[in-house]
Amino acid sequence: MNVYAIPPYLLLAAAIVFVPALVCGGQWYLHGRLQLRRFFVDNDVAGFIIAVVGTLYAVQLGFMTVEVWEHYETARVHVWAESASVADVWHDAVGLPLAQRVRIRADMLGYAHTMIDQEWPAMRAGGFSVRGDELIMDAATVAGTYVPKNAGESNAQSAIIARVNDLHDARADRLATNAGGISAFQWAVLAIGAVVVLAFCYTFSVTNLGSHLLMTGLVTILITAMFVLLVELQDPFRSALGITPEAWHALLTHIDAMDRMPGPMSSMR
Repeated sequence: MNVYAIPPYLLLAAAIVFVPALVCGGQWYLHGRLQLRRFFVDNDVAGFIIAVVGTLYAVQLGFMTVEVWEHYETARVHVWAESASVADVWHDAVGLPLAQRVRIRADMLGYAHTMIDQEWPAMRAGGFSVRGDELIMDAATVAGTYVPKNAGESNAQSAIIARVNDLHDARADRLATNAGGISAFQWAVLAIGAVVVLAFCYTFSVTNLGSHLLMTGLVTILITAMFVLLVELQDPFRSALGITPEAWHALLTHIDAMDRMPGPMSSMR
């Protein structure tokens, strides 16, 4: 089952209802089967121990949350850097003759459309569009094989080649971040920590079982909510809370505005 096919708010609601119900149901059954004296009666000592365990787990969970958030922010920066490189290539092409300028700008415009129409949907499943690589290669070929006739064209050619290389690198970085996320081993460590914390909640002895179940349920809700957050952010382009193609829509708006301007900025001049 693809967890990203579930709307994030629905996933969160289902998780914080089902998981605490399961955990509290297990606690209610266990305390009903065993006598109260079989659990911790010196809650002062047990409380100190669980405070240490809880602090260690909080550090572990907090570290993973920061790591995932930085991973998400890095991916967002890569997207805007990639779109900026496309805009730079489009602008720098003004220094080339009409034929080369039109072709390179058509490649950049096609690249932006490919990101919106093909690559972003493909990344939801962990893939990508080969068309993006083809357009980068075509622009690099046009710029690299052209023989400049003057210093202005030579400068434009050098700038375009550099920007196309930046575009290629930014694209590679973006695709790499989509293949990252929390490893299975890290998830296993987080799950073990959650089990240990909840196990301590089970072993306390509280006269009012309802209050005990409430406390255990609240702890479970907090841990479960953090797990859902990590799931939604670990793959920046797969979740509904992930990075949208906003940068590419903004780029198309910018290119359209520049293309309507009179003078050499127009792709047809």
